[in-house]
This record gives sequence, structure tokens and C-alpha cells, in this order.
Amino acid sequence: MKTDRVFGELITCKSTKGLHLDGLLYQSDSNRITIVHVHGSFGNFYQNQFVRLMARRYMQAGINFFSFNLAGHDGFGEGYRNVDDFEYVGGGVSDFSECIADIEGAIVFAKDFSDRVVLQGHSLGCDRILHYLIKTHSRHDLILLSPCDSYQLQCNWIYPETVEQQISRLKNETTSAKLDWLPLEEYGIKQGEWTYPIPVTRAALLSIMEGPPFKLMNLSRPSEFYLDQRALVYIGGKDLLQTAPSDVMYGYLEKRIRDVRRAYFDEGDHNLAGCEGELIETILSWIRGE
Repeated sequence: MKTDRVFGELITCKSTKGLHLDGLLYQSDSNRITIVHVHGSFGNFYQNQFVRLMARRYMQAGINFFSFNLAGHDGFGEGYRNVDDFEYVGGGVSDFSECIADIEGAIVFAKDFSDRVVLQGHSLGCDRILHYLIKTHSRHDLILLSPCDSYQLQCNWIYPETVEQQISRLKNETTSAKLDWLPLEEYGIKQGEWTYPIPVTRAALLSIMEGPPFKLMNLSRPSEFYLDQRALVYIGGKDLLQTAPSDVMYGYLEKRIRDVRRAYFDEGDHNLAGCEGELIETILSWIRGE
């Protein structure tokens, strides 16, 4: 049986700190726009079903698609900055700030065959590209898929302890472990039907809790930033990780990004299930300036 397949190329690029990053590139020589996809916490370049659907449709529309692993991919793995420079990487151990070098490396790679690069982030990937754009003052347009208030999610997970109390306790505890894995109750999601712990080391969790994810989209303690560019923001009505009404999140981002296109789908969930096709067409229309 003949199938409508789109074949990507497995490639390795380098972050600006020299870390080797694997990914899938869907590219045609005639395409001059590239969407660079930044995955979320414990994600990777291929895990979500919508990545496959986007690859096919973006290519049909004449747009390249590059989905790659950041240093914080999956949970725990091997990483190399040079042939013999081995280290551990992964969502459970990597410092959040490493994403700046990762994203910059992917953009440098994509610019070799692109006139325009658009950044697309999913879940914690939204925090990653916001952090990158703010720190580097880059002017790439951005797509935010399922942005969440990570601070409030952690508040819900550790209640009745506060995030500030948790940070103080974790910093005051002493340990001699090189890989200081925390008990599973320290970090996770408890929201609606989602209840699961996330394995993490002390240093990695503190880099998240004291870093951008708990500041940039903290609806209770608004962050001061402004991006003078275009953004499309998807929120699904069935996204159980949303801790506030969609209008609140949209309003928050509209005060901080010059031009926000709302892409709300009542049937969509956190991973875009229930609205993938319609959302992709909305993204394509937005990229074309329609």
C-alpha cells in the first residue's frame, strides 16, 4: 500500500558550547523558511505525534522543519562536547541555561539554508525560547505551543510547602553525591488527571526553580520583559496543565510580546491531540502573514 511519507535526515549539529545535538531535518533546497522546534521537559526531537504531522505538512507548504535534542532531552544520557569529552546530559541533570547555547547552535545550523528562521517551543520549550530571545535580543518570530505556569504547577505539587521554602531547604541540605538525585516527591505534576513525579538532580531542579521557568510565565508574580516581534500562541481547552483560564495566559503574553495571534482550540490537549491538523493550518496561515 502506498503511503504519503516525508523522509527526514538524521543530523548532528553543535551547540555554541560545543555539545553535539542530534535531530531530524526535513528540508528541500527550494525552501527558504525553517521552523526550529524546541521540545519540552524530558522530551526529545521525535516523541510527540504532532512532530510527524508537522514535518509532513510544513514540507508540503514549502517550509523546512528541524526538530532537535537539547542538552535537557529525555531524562539521563551521554553527551559529548568533543570526541573524548564525555559528560552526562538530560532533563534530570542539565542546567536550564544550557538551552541558550543549544538553540543558538540550531539556529546557526539552520541559517546555512534559510532566509528566515521561526522558533517553535512546546511546553517547557516555550520557556526555553522565551529565555533565549530575551537574553540574546534575537528577532525571530516564535510559536508557543501549550505554555504553562511552571511555578504554579510546582506549588500544586509540593503543597503545603511553598516553592520558596523548598528552594531554601534544597540549598541548605548538604551532600557529597556527584549525581545528587532527589526523592521523587520533590518535582512533578499533579493537575487534573496528571499525577506523576519527575526524576531530577538537585542542581538541575534549582536551575529551573531559580531560573526562567519559574519567572517568565509566573502569572502570580508577573515578569518584566518585552519582545518586539510576532508570536502565535496555542492553548488547548483540554490541556490539564493550564492553571488559569486561557484568557489570563493570553492577556499576560499580549502585554509582553508586540503581536500575538491567539490559537485557542477547545478540543485540544497539552500535546495538541484533537486539533493537530487545524492548528497546523493556522500556523501556516500566520507564517504567510494572513
